[in-house]
Amino acid sequence: MTKRKEYRDWRWQALWWHHFFLLWTTVNAQTRYSIQEELKQGSVVGNLAKDLGLGLSDIYDRKLRVASEAGKQYFSVDPGKGEERAKE
Repeated sequence: MTKRKEYRDWRWQALWWHHFFLLWTTVNAQTRYSIQEELKQGSVVGNLAKDLGLGLSDIYDRKLRVASEAGKQYFSVDPGKGEERAKE
């Protein structure tokens, strides 16, 4: 009985470490900007690279994306400059 329990404990530990390292590579950051309703299409909202402390190469390597609570893409990211721009 104890041998079976030790085997089960070992499996749970291995599974826990697997999930830990899997999630370690995932980074989540949240940045909010206040903008005017009349903001023109293509206007710069903010510099995500600077605000998140990322280099321009990090933006491309980490596949940075912008998501809104509504699920619609109102913004886009310029990977060359790290700027967030109004899409609509």
